[in-house]
Amino acid sequence: MSTIDSAETIPPFDPKACESCSLDCVHAGEHLEILSVDDEQARVQAIRFGMAEGSCVQCVTRIPAGPLVLKSGRQEIAVGRNLAKRIRVRKTDPVSR
Repeated sequence: MSTIDSAETIPPFDPKACESCSLDCVHAGEHLEILSVDDEQARVQAIRFGMAEGSCVQCVTRIPAGPLVLKSGRQEIAVGRNLAKRIRVRKTDPVSR
């Protein structure tokens, strides 16, 4: 498992790089659209935090061997890796949002 160093540069936006992938595959700094949450209880919790299907979030950081931190509106939310594997996302261009 590799970690993301905050000093690394993010490659240019490529919409074909991630047509649809699980949340655990994203990198810090990427902007994402939530496509689906395959667990009913997790879906309810996601809606409470403003992360309903179709909403846009940003990956703030990936904690090594720990959760991903997402920004949804003005909130930052830690999502565990096991749950992140069950959430489908698509990378979006932050300029077009």
